[in-house]
Amino acid sequence: MAGELDGRVGAQIAPQEAPGSVRRLFAGFPEAGMVVAVLVTAIVFTALDPRFMSVRNVANIASQISFLAVLAVSMTYVIICGEIDLSIGSIVGLCGVVFGLLARADWGVPVAMVLTLGAGVAMGALNGILSVLLRVPTIIITLGMLNAYRGAAYYFSDGYPISGFAKQSVFFDIGQQRLWGVVPYNAIILVVFAVGAAFVLRRTVFGHRLYAMGSNLRAARLAGIDTDRIKVQALAFNGFAAALAALLTTSQTGTADPNVGIGYELDAIAAVIIGGAQLSGGSGTILGSLLGMLLIGMIRNGLVIVGVSIYLLIVVSGLIVIAAVAVNLLVDRRRRLEDRG
Repeated sequence: MAGELDGRVGAQIAPQEAPGSVRRLFAGFPEAGMVVAVLVTAIVFTALDPRFMSVRNVANIASQISFLAVLAVSMTYVIICGEIDLSIGSIVGLCGVVFGLLARADWGVPVAMVLTLGAGVAMGALNGILSVLLRVPTIIITLGMLNAYRGAAYYFSDGYPISGFAKQSVFFDIGQQRLWGVVPYNAIILVVFAVGAAFVLRRTVFGHRLYAMGSNLRAARLAGIDTDRIKVQALAFNGFAAALAALLTTSQTGTADPNVGIGYELDAIAAVIIGGAQLSGGSGTILGSLLGMLLIGMIRNGLVIVGVSIYLLIVVSGLIVIAAVAVNLLVDRRRRLEDRG
């Protein structure tokens, strides 16, 4: 029965066949629209300033979005199964503090990295467990934990960035050095992480069950899927990604700042929604989310290059989130009308 459910879910996710070469292109490649948007953005900003598409600036964009894109990848899992995690930015900040304290206490960078990743998994799993046990929507649980984790980060760091740990390590080369002097190592880590996540999502039973759970929670339960366990696992993976993002930012800056991660959850959610996922769950791809984050990163970088005020960038970030949600609702409404028709 689970196999039949997965088949029906796949049929719901796949775009409707329609006449016309453009519609067929979008049917076979749902991320085509995002690719077009990225190309148009690149052309516009390059026309405004040729430096935008220079090798150096492209590498800068890849480095700047690497840790945010890691969060977008894991947030894709969460949104596909019909949930929302608002605490992921605070987990980034707390995990950075955990790494900084452990590294400064001479635990060694490798041990500190492993324990930081474990702490991220534990925090993400705690979000899921609380939601399951209390029968409270994840968005409410993570809204509360957003403040709890951020407060813990400030408490353990006394509100100040943590430094003073040894920086002569391969770990710090990841954020500050580039392969062949061009390709950022943190971008390489992102690609490896994203490819692995995409494989799990599309080629494993766990991935199929995520889609099933998001498409129809009741049907998934009737099919014998342990939806509570899937929720906890998805949120635990989100916590792991937050810890990885914390390590990437610490590696890049050389300090563990408890303020890091503020607003990251909005960027991750916006990227996933822009990339084609539905807030109601049941759809979304890793490639779409990566393209969504790339588009956000290109817009911010391009605005800086053409001389837009840094304060206006904050305004633009908010408008991007609103636009993403608005487009998502319009697409979802159209899909419901087509289904009824």
